[in-house]
This record gives sequence, C-alpha cells and structure tokens, in this order.
Amino acid sequence: MKKVLLVLFSLFVSNVLLGFAQELEPIELEEIVVTPSRIAQHGYKITSNVSVISRKQIEASNARMVSDILEQELGVHIYDNGSSKTTKIDIRGFGDTATRNVLVLVNDRKVNPIDISGPDMLQIPIESVEKIEIIRGAGSVLYGDNAVGGVVNIITKKGKGNLSGKVGGYAGSYSTSSTDFEISGSKKFELANLPNDVSYYISSKYLDNGGYRDNSDVVSKDYNGRLGYKVSDRVSVDLNTGWHEDDYGLPGGLSFAELESLGRRGSADPTDFASTKDRFVQMAFDVKPWPENIEWGHFVVDFSYQNRDTYASFAAFDFNTKREIDSYGLNSKYIFDQTLFNKEFNFVVGLDYYDTDNDIIGSGSNSDDLTISKEEVGAYVFAEYEALDKLFVNAGTRFQQANYTFDQRAAAVSYTTDTPRESVNMAGMKYEYAPGSNVFWDVQQTFRFLATDEWYDSFTATLNTNLKQQTGIQYEVGLKHNLNDTTLVTVTPYWMDLKNEIFFNPSGGFFGSNDNYDKTRRIGVEVGQRTNLLKIFQVGRLNALDIFTNYSYQDPKFVNGPNDNKFIPMAPQHQANLGINTEFFNNFGFSLTGNYVGTSFAINDTLNATPRIKPYFTMDAKLSFKREHFEIFGAINNLFDEQYHSFVVKSVSSIAKDHFPAPERNFVAGMNLKF
Repeated sequence: MKKVLLVLFSLFVSNVLLGFAQELEPIELEEIVVTPSRIAQHGYKITSNVSVISRKQIEASNARMVSDILEQELGVHIYDNGSSKTTKIDIRGFGDTATRNVLVLVNDRKVNPIDISGPDMLQIPIESVEKIEIIRGAGSVLYGDNAVGGVVNIITKKGKGNLSGKVGGYAGSYSTSSTDFEISGSKKFELANLPNDVSYYISSKYLDNGGYRDNSDVVSKDYNGRLGYKVSDRVSVDLNTGWHEDDYGLPGGLSFAELESLGRRGSADPTDFASTKDRFVQMAFDVKPWPENIEWGHFVVDFSYQNRDTYASFAAFDFNTKREIDSYGLNSKYIFDQTLFNKEFNFVVGLDYYDTDNDIIGSGSNSDDLTISKEEVGAYVFAEYEALDKLFVNAGTRFQQANYTFDQRAAAVSYTTDTPRESVNMAGMKYEYAPGSNVFWDVQQTFRFLATDEWYDSFTATLNTNLKQQTGIQYEVGLKHNLNDTTLVTVTPYWMDLKNEIFFNPSGGFFGSNDNYDKTRRIGVEVGQRTNLLKIFQVGRLNALDIFTNYSYQDPKFVNGPNDNKFIPMAPQHQANLGINTEFFNNFGFSLTGNYVGTSFAINDTLNATPRIKPYFTMDAKLSFKREHFEIFGAINNLFDEQYHSFVVKSVSSIAKDHFPAPERNFVAGMNLKF
C-alpha cells in the first residue's frame, strides 16, 4: 500500500506542477556544468539521464556520508552489510555485483579496486565534496571497465578567494561523534610576466561511529588536500592527495533464531574485525599549446598512484586475510569543444592506462600466498556534432585490453596469465526542441573485466581461468523537459542485455563458486521531477521551496538456463523518493526526504526459492539555523522507526537466511563555525 500511495503521490505532484509551470514567464536557464562525456557541457545539453547534486543540496540534506545523499537520487539503491564502512551503490539493478558494475570517480580518478570489495565510500568525506554527477546507464565507451550500470563522479572542493576555514562537528545516536576542519583560499600574483593563480584546500576529519549493532563500530581518520596552480590562461596544474585510515567491526548476519535470542542489535560474530589504510596522490596537467588567438582545444594528462592495505579477521574460522594493492594510472586526452562550420562540435580522444598489483596473504586457516596483477590499456574516441539546427548526432568507440598474471607462490602451477580484450561502440542522437529541453536515443555496447576475487577463491584456494568476460548492449531513449526553468521532468526507458555476467553460483560445489550466466536482461524506466515552487507562487518569509519526486521501475532477470525468468537477487523492482527543501526567515532551513525500496530476493537466491525481502519506507528530517559564520542543526533519521533489513543473504546449502538489520530511529545534532 505504501508503494502505491507513494507512486500515485509522485505522479499527482508532477502533473499539478506541470500545469502551474506552463503559465509562467520564461526565466534564464541556470548554467550547471557537468562532465558526463569527459567533456564539460552545460547541464541542459546532456543526452543521457544525468543529474548533478550541488553543494547547496548536500548542505540542505541530513547526509553524513556521500552514500546518504546518493540514496535520495533517482534509480540509485544504497545498501550495506552491517556498517557504514560497507556501503554499496547500485544503479539499474545489479544487486550483489553492483560494486563491479558501477564506476566511481573522484576528480576523474578511478577508485574502483580490482577486487570485489568495491569503492570505499567512507574515505570520501562529504564535507570535502563540491558536487556529485550521476550518469545512469552504460558508459563503457568513454570510461572503460566497470561503467555498465552507471558512473558516479565526485568532485571535491577547490580553494577560492581570501583565506577562510571551517570547524565542524556533530554527535548522535549509538555513540556517534565526528569533527572536521578545513582551510582554503587562492592567491593571484605575477611571475615571469605571467598572471599566476594558486588555490589551496586542506581538510581533515575524525569519525567515531559506535554503530547500531554490536561490533558494528567504525573509527576513521581522513586528511585531504587539493592544490591548483594556474600558470597562465593556457597552462594549469591540479594536485590532489589524501590519507585514510579506519578500523571497523564485522557484525555479520543474524538467522531467525539469532534475531530472537540476540535481538536486532546483537551480533553472532562479536570479534570479527577489519582495517584499512589508503594513500593516494594525483596530478593533472591541462595545456593549450596554441597561440592565444587560436582555440584548437586542449590536452589533459592525469597521473595517479594509490596504495591500499586491508586486513580482515574472522575469528570463528581463524581465517585472516591481508591485501596490499598498489595502483598506478595514466589518463590522457585531447578535447575539442568549439564550433565547426558554425555548428557545435564536441570531440575527445584519449588513452587510459592502469597497472595494479594485488598481494593476497593469508594466516591462520587461510593459506593464501599469491599476487594477482592487472595491467590494462584502453583507447577511445567520441564525437558529437550539430548536424542540423538543434539536432545533434554522436558516436564513439573504445578498444581495451587487460593482462592478468596470477603468481601463486604456494601452488603446484604457480604462474598463469590471461589476456582479455574487448571493443565497444556507441551511437546516438539528440534534438533540443526548446531551451533546456531535449529528446534523445542512444545504443551502447558494454563490457566488464573480472575482479581478482572472481578469478580466485580464497576459501577453496583455487583459481578458475575458464571464466569469460562480461559483455552487453544497452538501448536507451529519454525526454528531458524544462518548464520555464521552474520544473525539470525526466523520463528514461532503457533495455540492457548482458552475456556471461558473473554471479556467485550456490550450486557450484560445497562452498559454491563464481560462474558465467548465459544471459541477463534489465528493462526499466526512470521518471523524475524537481520544481522550484517559489517560481510558481510566493509565500511570505520563505526564501526557498524546492520539491522533488522520483520513481524507477526495473525488471532485472536471468534469461535461459536453470534460472530462466528468475529475478536477479538484491535488485528491487520498485524504488521511489520524494522530498522538500525550504529556507525561511532568512536563517532557517528545513528538509524532509522519503525513500521507498520495494521487494527483492536475498543474495544467493538465484532460483527465487525463498520469500522476498520485505519492502521498506524511511523518512528523514533536518532543521538548521545559519548566520554568516555559524550554523547549528539537528536531524532525525528513520523518522517513523521502520524496522527493516536492507541486506539479506541466503545460505548456500539450505533456505536459511542471514539478516543484517538496519538502524531504527536515530538522532544527530551538530554545528559549524566559519572564519
């Protein structure tokens, strides 16, 4: 019933606002620049289903992590298996494999590791984020590996203006506390007769999250810096660096019997734990090597290095694993985004190179002692041209090859290699029928190379090089309609077919095994609207009043084989969001957001043999008071005290399930001081 009411409410609000907005006078479009095609574009010119979360939206929400704000976005499913450290992002129904099928970038730096752990969202403090771009659907041609279900590009703050800073902190339920500090600014000066410009941003954060459940506590420390140096209008340098460390508990799942005896907040694994150390450095050069009176595009060269050490201990099995991952990246591209024959022309050609070593060392009952290396190179080209007035055509292609080496020091056959390669193409068309509005279609091939944990199984100490790489194709059409810059409506149906998608097969031996499924299919539609109500009517003492409603339907299923027509586990068919943000009396802000997640089957239930996970609806609220240099706020999460499980795992050998209870109603209060 909640689902039906939420969907009906979303449609009702959309139709009412459409009627109001059509009567308004046109207002100049806000120029939001996004980079979904690795070319900066104005938001109203984007073809695919893209949304941008601004810093203002982040501050208005009660989000304490990046995943919290993503959860409010159209078609994005967020879940975790016990703590804030293990958050997963799913776009377009990938369930348990979402971490390998959704690409996450930070300032265009790829943060997806080569194992199955997925991007670590905890090491991206939301206090340091300037904006977030969400690109739904395939992006393999432009972004390569992992960009199948979508791309999330997180852009951090840059320093600007005079020296300034912020000290903030909050405390909340479950013994949670956090403090953060940042300092930033910029300085112009002349050197060698060139107008130089230096910007700087430095931040730190300490988080102690006691956790809803026993042994779900997380303690983390972060230090990040960003330095920009604009040598001239033709040359600029951007340096990013960061250090992250955390320790966290692994509360594990609870069976029905354990839920009864231990309660929702209990843990059957009170001594399991893990830790992470992560360091990175990134340097990007943006160069226009032409005379100042010539605009022939520019070159961008990006170098990055990341060192990531993790340790996990499972006491019941005396099973311990240490991983040391070193990643080097080199990304270079030439961008031309000018006019050609008086028509808009966007063109990019680039080369991506990554070299990663994953040392896996076991102790206790874990006998792992190996290194899996992955070296990959990808070349791509993409172009969009205004063939007729307001009618754009685009096309692109990519070739990518990976070289895996498996150095098993403790095995009889110690050294093995594999060299997968893929070519993918895309084409599309867009017509801008009104200011800020367009209709589009596109078709794009996709691929994903295997993660190291998919090749190698630590529990059985076996390597399976017979697995195939995942490939597929996506068809997408869409409408983006801007009603006088008051209401933005998007409608995006899509169809995606994948071959050889990797899933854990519960029937593959005593412990189960990874396996290629013949074919999977995802059909869906995403509908959303966002409206500035103060452009429809004025209300005294209100400074802002924005409302949004989203609804997504997805039908992710296996095709052919023993699981034919069965739903892909952990991928809900229905999702909906709604929210309102308002500012009043100049200094007060209030936000109210709701999130509905429909039913899905438990992880490992590929035959859909057990009852579905129950749907849930949560609502969060935040009230804040701001002055020029001061802010206090209070927030309530899960306002109606919904008791639910966002993650459930079916046993390999039976119909028994492990449940991971989500937090009940909880509170947060904090303050920020600016100087």
